[in-house]
Amino acid sequence: MKKFVITLLAAGMIFSNAPELAVAKSYGTLPQAVWVQKSNAEYVPIHEELFDVPGKNTVYMHMGEEKASATKVWMPDILRAVDSNTGKVKWTFSFAKPGYGWPSTEDAFSYAPDGSVYAYFASEQLLYAVTASGKESWSKQLNTDIPYTSKLYRLADGTLLIAGEKSSKRGAESVQLIGFDKNGKQKFNKVISGKLVTVTNSQIVIEVPTKEGQSMKVDVYNASLKRVFQYAFPKGTYVNFYTTFALSDGTIIFPTTSGQKNNKLIALSPNGKALWGRPVPQQSLAFSAGKGYFVFQYSSKKLGYYDQKGLVKERTLTNYTMAEGDILPKAQATADGKLLVDLISRQYVLDPKTLASVHEFAPSMKGTILDYRNNSVIIYNWDQNQISKHLLK
Repeated sequence: MKKFVITLLAAGMIFSNAPELAVAKSYGTLPQAVWVQKSNAEYVPIHEELFDVPGKNTVYMHMGEEKASATKVWMPDILRAVDSNTGKVKWTFSFAKPGYGWPSTEDAFSYAPDGSVYAYFASEQLLYAVTASGKESWSKQLNTDIPYTSKLYRLADGTLLIAGEKSSKRGAESVQLIGFDKNGKQKFNKVISGKLVTVTNSQIVIEVPTKEGQSMKVDVYNASLKRVFQYAFPKGTYVNFYTTFALSDGTIIFPTTSGQKNNKLIALSPNGKALWGRPVPQQSLAFSAGKGYFVFQYSSKKLGYYDQKGLVKERTLTNYTMAEGDILPKAQATADGKLLVDLISRQYVLDPKTLASVHEFAPSMKGTILDYRNNSVIIYNWDQNQISKHLLK
């Protein structure tokens, strides 16, 4: 996946201590790779995307593959299953198929804990299901009236959701939502008034169209497309739906502002209860990190980690240099209980209780860490267009 870059102006609501902690080794280059995976041609894309199948010592990779027809060379997407210890390829599934063409997408695939994989190709309006053994489970081409911008999401109950903007007309926005069960049976196909905000692990959040002067609102739907609740924000509050995010427990967090300097996060539970509202500094951005979230202050370079109870720890990143432009950070909880934080110009593996660095990775590494566990990393190296595993010293 390509890096997601935003400007402070585009983000709209990016909000305008503690001393530096002792750090572990900072890597400008990584130790020799344990294994390397490449596509079958140098120019064929590999996506910044990885899924570790629970308990199977298997990782999935989303990449392209060069294939030739009688008249042209094509690059359809493939799914490659690799032994995470040895790098040996267990199987490869190609989405190219007679009658379906040579589908490819920049959007991520959707993965189930049992190793099943689901892929949606908007250009072909093609929905695929692949088993954990690398076989086609089912596939279908959908109706031509589905928005071209539609994307696929998988909810915790197995529902496959295809969502896309149906109308962008101001004041009359709408989104089309199509749901399937894990076997490909259609559950619903409905156009709903509003704009898609986010999809959590079990819910769909829609911004409700409102007239000038009215309170901003959201409707939240479950996996059966039944509305669970509507929430109206305090009158005069602007909500930045663009940077709204959810925690792993389903809590939805909305960055808001009222006035020039009154910025705060508002958290809603999955049943619509307002859990808390927390002030945040100017020129900062909040983003999800598993059960908790980070707030990063650009000017002071302070990084704070929070859970539902409040601030857990804060530190100042004195060795951090802003990348050119303003870039949206991201984070994830690792399999061994650490926090993997990507601030683009530098990446960190942090202890969630102290925020002490377990490992740091400098820009010269020229790669994005896709997975960290047990003192090893799997990275996508954009310079060499490859995915590799490295044991850290």
